Amino acid sequence: MGLGIRVDLRQAQQALGDLVNRQVPFASALALTMLAEGVQAAETDEENRTFDNPTPFTQRAFAKTPATKKRLVATVFIKDAQANYLAPYVDGGDRFLGAKKGMLAPVGQKTNQYGNLPRNTLARLKGKPNVFIGPIMFKKTGRTVNGVWQRSATPRGQRYKGGGEYGTRGKNTNIVDGVRTTLTLLIQFEDTTEVPKHLDFYGRARAHVAKYAQPVFEAALTQAMKTARK
Repeated sequence: MGLGIRVDLRQAQQALGDLVNRQVPFASALALTMLAEGVQAAETDEENRTFDNPTPFTQRAFAKTPATKKRLVATVFIKDAQANYLAPYVDGGDRFLGAKKGMLAPVGQKTNQYGNLPRNTLARLKGKPNVFIGPIMFKKTGRTVNGVWQRSATPRGQRYKGGGEYGTRGKNTNIVDGVRTTLTLLIQFEDTTEVPKHLDFYGRARAHVAKYAQPVFEAALTQAMKTARK
């Protein structure tokens, strides 16, 4: 996902002298690259305004390719790894799941400073002998809840029945989906939903270019003239 930055400089070039014209390709490439750097910073700012406390990985989502004298196009883009989950915020649609079974909704699990489950949480929980991952169907409600579960100690004479309720007597019970059970829901897998926010990637870039194209080109041309060979 990217945006190429092009600026039509032909009219300005016709009004310049020969020496200046020889420096225009260099100045144009420099200006386009400088504009791309500005757009990259503007996109990061837009991201910080859109999301609450985005992770450092998300803040490093934007990159650029500079322009050259032979290719007067600079590009600002979202890196592939981040584009997978940022694309719906730019173009609309459901939140990206990747290889996950569903959106991970922590239930009584600690989250990090960005509101996410710490890395390797699932692997750590799966390694516990009393934890399993899968769907549980509660007969009382007819609803199936999919997630990460922890088995609690069950009263004597009660055993877990797959697909049904897990122990309904005794003190070691919890309420899940309105049902008393000796299972503890640690993380619930929820269906993906439409993204709740919009990241104005294209609009922010166009606004930056429209505002700064002329002064940036003038500054680049001034710099190019300082290095010109007479």
